[in-house]
Amino acid sequence: CLFGWSGFLKRIPSIYVCAVQREAMFKVREKRCSFNKTVYEEDRDSFNCRSSINVYHCIQNERNRSGEICIQPVWVQPNYCPEYNTGANTLDTVPCNVSTTGSCPRALFLSNEVYKYPVCLNKTFTGGKEVSKESTSSTPGIYIGIAVSLFILTAFISICIIVFCFRRKRQYRRVDVEIPLLDENEPFYKTSAYYEGVTFLGNGGKILCLEGLWGSGKRSTAKQVYMAVTNSTPIIISDLLAFDARKHYKPIIVSQALLTGKSHEEMEHFKEKILIFFKNTPSSKKVFIILILKENEDREAVFEFVKSFVTQEKDIKFLDLSNSLTRGDRTQILSSQFERFCPNKDFSKIENLALKGNDNSLGYPEICALFCRCNHFQTVGPSVFCNQPLRYLKSYLENMHQSDDNKKFLMFVYMSLDHMVINVNNQNDMLSGILESCNCTCDPTSKETKVETEQNELSGIDSTGERGNIEQGSFSRNLPKLKKHYKSKEYITSLIPEGFVIADRLQHDVIKRMTLIVYGTYHFDKLLELFKPEELKAWVKEKGMIPDVGLDDIKPVLEIDREQWRQFQAKLSY
Repeated sequence: CLFGWSGFLKRIPSIYVCAVQREAMFKVREKRCSFNKTVYEEDRDSFNCRSSINVYHCIQNERNRSGEICIQPVWVQPNYCPEYNTGANTLDTVPCNVSTTGSCPRALFLSNEVYKYPVCLNKTFTGGKEVSKESTSSTPGIYIGIAVSLFILTAFISICIIVFCFRRKRQYRRVDVEIPLLDENEPFYKTSAYYEGVTFLGNGGKILCLEGLWGSGKRSTAKQVYMAVTNSTPIIISDLLAFDARKHYKPIIVSQALLTGKSHEEMEHFKEKILIFFKNTPSSKKVFIILILKENEDREAVFEFVKSFVTQEKDIKFLDLSNSLTRGDRTQILSSQFERFCPNKDFSKIENLALKGNDNSLGYPEICALFCRCNHFQTVGPSVFCNQPLRYLKSYLENMHQSDDNKKFLMFVYMSLDHMVINVNNQNDMLSGILESCNCTCDPTSKETKVETEQNELSGIDSTGERGNIEQGSFSRNLPKLKKHYKSKEYITSLIPEGFVIADRLQHDVIKRMTLIVYGTYHFDKLLELFKPEELKAWVKEKGMIPDVGLDDIKPVLEIDREQWRQFQAKLSY
């Protein structure tokens, strides 16, 4: 067999060579993996995984072979089993199709704890047609031992859950416990990028740059990495120029455009702030910066900018969250959202969302979040929605704007103006002004809108007033009864759409942007009143000559006609 092996390798396709090399990493065992924790740990110690990220797994591959490998663990959702994918050198999760009720995993678990679930290590769960020699020669004593072990394991897990819940109530901010949640309301799955970031900063890295598509989870990943390394609440800086670097000695997350749209003077101020930050921090303390890069930031330019802050280039690391997701990551991200927001639905019917779609216009985590939180998107179908998420989101918001329930759309507008949050107990006159000022019809020049405008003029309501007039309550003086109604806690609460508002905050910036694009399409004059032109210039564009034919996803921009563009430019130069 060995004769001429090197010559044979030269003749076979390179992709097959890669597959052979990958399979060599997975060491096949003659015996099946142990279900006993003590034996499993002995096998782990003898296998000797040296990396802190890649941990020991005794697991089966797609060919039903048991083997050992050092690989990064993944979360496995209930009723699924982990499986090593030889061709991709990754861990996948596959459905547990056991016919015996109660044998499949009932709780979320890490793949390296698969020994707790014998059904995932014994291929008899494929329906009984595929039974290994080992399983047919097993004695009844083994199965009795398995049953006893499962009973003890179930009791142990129940005790752990009770203790965990008790401790979490006493100290919620602990991060050394493996919890796949960002907070009580926001699911979070720890991907390979998360583990890379934690390892890099834990080993003394200084600057971690997170890049990726809009909605790829950069901000939530930055928070989770920060908490894992520091065991403390993240400190997020959104304005470096206002940051007092001389009085700050803890790691920070910088969430703003670093270079794009910045003048040379601003960039020099940024440099000065960061240099002071690193210089003033005592050497005994762990200090680092996590930079959340905007979509249009140039990696090479950012690297040239930040390398002057460190003594060695190895102290800088870039992680692209859009291109680092494995198949297992994608399945788990979708599952974490689906379990939270669709607890009574069948995951298998939408699982192909994890495998299909181009993710070119929006990050995969945000696509999953939108899809799972909105029943309308689920009727579209996972593959179709995944390819054009922004187009379907805009269409959904337009329908909301044009419906009888349009006040909920205006609530989105108000939250977009007020830092994406809503406080039902403390409202100003701006909300009532927005709710009173706009008659949301499909066409702003329609007959109904004109009649409403004439009525407003007769009653003394200025529909083109400055933003300050709204804040001063000009609308409330004209309509005191409506003001009282619009500011009532019960009414405001009824306007908050549950799917897109989490803990009284808009789910993501994509909701804000697309809301304002729809609002500006029908009420551009009002949009200019409520926002400073500088805040709009990044996503307001003049309409081009080539129409949108609907084959690809739309851009997250507001396209306006020539006259509106002139009006906008005049505002910018004013």
